[in-house]
Amino acid sequence: MWKNFSIELNGLARAIVISLLLAVASAVVVYYTDISEQVFGLLAQLILAGGVFAGAAYVAKIRATRGLLRGLNFGVMVFILMLVATVAINPSLLSLKSSLYNLLLCLASGALGGVLGIGLSNQV
Repeated sequence: MWKNFSIELNGLARAIVISLLLAVASAVVVYYTDISEQVFGLLAQLILAGGVFAGAAYVAKIRATRGLLRGLNFGVMVFILMLVATVAINPSLLSLKSSLYNLLLCLASGALGGVLGIGLSNQV
């Protein structure tokens, strides 16, 4: 059981690293260009989607079965961790609209990443 759980933790670590790299890249782009601060919300959503997509693709590739379900599960896991972190750090940032939007974003990008991960797996 712990071996299977470590695959998800490894995927979560990869998702966090990819999100951090995307955040640094977008910060450099915003700093050195004349992009307004109004795009920060869109960049944050793209970074979240990219991290969940990559993590779900990794998990589905390693597991090589049920990519859609594994991607959805990974998306829910990331959303719950985000929700817990938000409640712990600053609960006033929570709203129903943003939470539902982030949940749908995590589910969609996780599902797409899971499907891609199955396509990348070597097992038939």
